[in-house]
Amino acid sequence: MSKGFFKNSKNAKVNRFLLFLLLATIFWVLTKFSREFTSTMTAKINYENIPETAALSKNNTQFITFDLAANGFEILFYKFKQPTITVPVGKYYSNEKDGFKISKNELLRMVSSNFNRNLAIKNLSVEELNVHLDPIVLKKVRVIAKMAISFKNGFKPVDSIKVIPDSVTISGPSGSLKNKHTIETELISINDVEKNISETAKIVSPGSEIVSIKPNKVKVELVIAEFSQGQYTFSVEVINLPPDIDIKMVPQAVTITFDVSVNDFANISKDSFRLVCDYSQRNKEENFMLPFLEKKPQNIYNVVFEPKKIDFFKFK
Repeated sequence: MSKGFFKNSKNAKVNRFLLFLLLATIFWVLTKFSREFTSTMTAKINYENIPETAALSKNNTQFITFDLAANGFEILFYKFKQPTITVPVGKYYSNEKDGFKISKNELLRMVSSNFNRNLAIKNLSVEELNVHLDPIVLKKVRVIAKMAISFKNGFKPVDSIKVIPDSVTISGPSGSLKNKHTIETELISINDVEKNISETAKIVSPGSEIVSIKPNKVKVELVIAEFSQGQYTFSVEVINLPPDIDIKMVPQAVTITFDVSVNDFANISKDSFRLVCDYSQRNKEENFMLPFLEKKPQNIYNVVFEPKKIDFFKFK
């Protein structure tokens, strides 16, 4: 019985000690934080009501610092709740200028609106706030179709990709559009293509600085055909050879292979070609000439010569 009594008495003493310690701590905190402190604060600048005829430049000030004189509790509160400065751009901006300035007194008033009137604010990090704007301009840029396509075996494009319209008008800050000359469509992805492509694609904005894109959609077309391979062998014909010179060529014939659409294959014959070597364009050091087609159909592709050069021996 006596042991329990002493145990309870000991626990009571510990509890009283802890209670007094807690009260002392609270009293110390209240006394300490009730005193006035000066602390450096950071305020974020929010630019609002920007006119449609202008855009903010990238080099505008985003934060300013200042000293705030307040008690510890207020300092702690504003450390967690960052003050902001709202700049109504439309109120100050004039279309005839590329920016405006806010005086130190006006800036101080904007900062003070975040705090109680009895708090002292001093030592702003800037003497005045310079706000820079770029006028919104229009610019015509070429459209590039972004495509990822694979063709069915034997099928190929007949011509290059056609974009309708081939250019669009973008608007944005003059500084941001200075180096922009092209703009891309969204990705068009098609596999095993065997027929003509005709797709409507949306223009993708290259960045948030672009205000508008007109039109914002284009048509992308690509003509596809089934291809076959043709092949002809020609005796080499030499042009611009002086009459007093005789040459022997090795080899004396060249084979060409080419791709042609199945629809056009029947319209092509050996007479549609003329293969020559130009003696005036010969390689004089190594005595060879390069064959080329002086005459050929317009609708053939991927022409390959075999051999690619003709050696010659000269006789006088």
